[in-house]
Amino acid sequence: MKKAIAAILFTLILCGCGKSVGIIGSNDGPTAIVVGNKADVQGVKLINVEGALYYDSGKNSSLIPRCGTLSGSLKKSGEEFEIPLSGESNFETSGYQSATSITKEVPLEGNWRIFKKLPDTNRDLSRYKYVLRLKGRHPNAVRDSELIVLTNDLTLDFEKVSKAMFSSQSTDWLDCYIIPVLDEDKWGLMLWAEDVTGKGLTLVCEQFGGAAEGSLQTGEWYSLEVMNEDYAWEAVDTKPLIDYAWNSVAYQIKNNDITKFAIDWEWLYGELGEGHYRIGREIMVYRAPGDFDKDIYYADFFVE
Repeated sequence: MKKAIAAILFTLILCGCGKSVGIIGSNDGPTAIVVGNKADVQGVKLINVEGALYYDSGKNSSLIPRCGTLSGSLKKSGEEFEIPLSGESNFETSGYQSATSITKEVPLEGNWRIFKKLPDTNRDLSRYKYVLRLKGRHPNAVRDSELIVLTNDLTLDFEKVSKAMFSSQSTDWLDCYIIPVLDEDKWGLMLWAEDVTGKGLTLVCEQFGGAAEGSLQTGEWYSLEVMNEDYAWEAVDTKPLIDYAWNSVAYQIKNNDITKFAIDWEWLYGELGEGHYRIGREIMVYRAPGDFDKDIYYADFFVE
C-alpha cells in the first residue's frame, strides 16, 4: 500500500509528504487496544465535528469573556487511541465552541483548550481507526520530532513511520496519514502540498498563532529541489535557454486561516519525473516601506 502524509514543514525542519492511500476498513466502534509499553507512543485527544477531525493543540484560549453557549455537544466514543466518529470525542468533554475556520475550543481540565483542524481533511480519513502520537529522530535530523499518525496498525513505531516517509522503496511505504507536530513557528505558519502532479500543485499555507507583528505576505517566487540518494536536497534544473523574471506582487496570507496558491511550473522546469521534492516559498512580514522581515518556508511532496 502507498502512504498518505500531510506535508507540513517549517524552515530547517525535516519531515515528509504525501502519496495516495488504499482503502482499509473504517472506524466501526470501540475495540480492545494494546500498544505495549513503548515510551514513544501516546494517544491523541480528538474531536470530530461534522466529519472533520480536530486535535488537541496543547494551547489554552485567552478569550475572556466568552459566550457560555456551546456550538455543539460531543459524546465520548472509544479510548484515547481510537478516532471518534462525527459528533464524538475520544475523551470526556461536554462539547465545543466554534472559533476560527481551523479551530474549535473545548472545555478541558478547567480551561478552554484550542483544538486544531487536521490539515488536508478533504481526504477520506474515516478509513483509519486509530491515532498515535510518536516521538523519535528522523535520519540526519539534529533533534527529536513528534508525529500524529492515523492508522489501522497499532504496532507502528517512529522508526517504521520515519522510514516510510523518506524511502523511495514501495516495500517501505505504509497506509497511514501523518501530521508532523512542530515547535510553534515564529509566524505561526505551516505549508504543505495538495493536488500534486508532475506539472504543478496547490500550495497550502496555514497561519495559526505565532507572533507576526505585521502583515504576512508572499510573492510569485518559488524554488524546487529534489532529494538525492544521500538524503540531501539538490536544485531542480530549469529549462535550458529560458529567460524569465518574477513579477513584483504581494499576496496576503490570511490570519488563523488557510490560504492556497495554485502553482504551475511546467513553463520553467518542465514536467517532473518520479521523486521526492520540496517547494520553497518566500514569506514576508510587512510593517511599512523598508520595514519588513522575510524567510523561506518549504513543503515536501512526491511525484509518482
